[in-house]
Amino acid sequence: MKPTVRWSAILWVVASLSCSELETQYFKDRVNVATMERVAKRYGAPHKSEQVDGDKVRWTYYERGSATTGYSGFARSSYCRVYVLTFDRQEILRDWKEEHCQA
Repeated sequence: MKPTVRWSAILWVVASLSCSELETQYFKDRVNVATMERVAKRYGAPHKSEQVDGDKVRWTYYERGSATTGYSGFARSSYCRVYVLTFDRQEILRDWKEEHCQA
């Protein structure tokens, strides 16, 4: 493998992991603070939205590095993260979790 290609690959992996860590920190810092509107402005419409436990709403976002994930949530990449956000009836972020995508 040429040195240029090798370094490009290494930088891509580091950038992907860095972006994921930034998103993780964003959600950690905004539990009990962020609103649905604010999250939607930053990340766009969720890939999946569902009503849970009667008065809560769960949003799901799929991230595959720089690639685009379809709304089905199916990801063909080895790097894939799922961010699951739970909002209360006042539309405030109350919980979140990060998971690996399921094939």
